[in-house]
Amino acid sequence: MLEETASVVSLKGDRATVALVRSDACGGCSAKNMCHPSSGDTMQMEVRNLAGAHPGDKVIISLPPGDLIKASATAYLMPAVAAVAGGAVGWSRYGTDGAAIVGTVIGFGLATLYLFWQGRKKQDSIPFISRVL
Repeated sequence: MLEETASVVSLKGDRATVALVRSDACGGCSAKNMCHPSSGDTMQMEVRNLAGAHPGDKVIISLPPGDLIKASATAYLMPAVAAVAGGAVGWSRYGTDGAAIVGTVIGFGLATLYLFWQGRKKQDSIPFISRVL
C-alpha cells in the first residue's frame, strides 16, 4: 500500500480535498495529473473520504499498488499496443508504408480517445483516506 500524510482542506460529498507536501518522488510520478499545485512545496488532490475525516484533520491517504500498476499499464502500454496493432493492420491490408503509418496514427488516436473517455468517468481507483491521525 502506498501511503502519504496529508491535511484535509475541504469536503464535498464523499470526497475530500487534501493538501500534502510535495516530495522528491513527485517529479516522476505517473499520477501527478491528479494533483493540483497550490503554493510552493504543497499540492492539493481530491481523495475519497472513507475514514470520515473533517477539515483540518491530519490523515493518511492510501493507494493500493495494484491500482497504480493498472493505471500505469492503461496509460502507457495500451496506446503503444494500439499503435503497433494499427500499423500491422494497415500494412497487412494494403502492403504499403503509408497504410502502416495511417494505421498507426488511427490506432494511437483511438487509444487516446478511449483514455480521454475513461478519464472523464467517475473513478473508484483514486486514492482514499485510510485513517485519521
